Amino acid sequence: MAVKEIVLKDLDVSEFIKEKAKEISSLVADGVAINALSGGVDSCAVTMLGHKALGDRLKTYFIDNGIMREGEPQKVKALFKKMGVQGRIQA
Repeated sequence: MAVKEIVLKDLDVSEFIKEKAKEISSLVADGVAINALSGGVDSCAVTMLGHKALGDRLKTYFIDNGIMREGEPQKVKALFKKMGVQGRIQA
């Protein structure tokens, strides 16, 4: 998989999402993938792309490390559950 520069004016977000989901699906094939969700922007984006590509074959884990804001782990879990991503929170 080659890395390519994407110029903002040329970016078609819908097409980008489809392309990346297809790449993920191709790499995982019939298997499953494990995903670490921190609650930050990057891991949230990766989680949603993986979920779009793999559905229930994406196993998402969120670890409450004890240094997040009060109630933040529950908010992360609730947000992703609302979007159909079934994850596990480890305290």
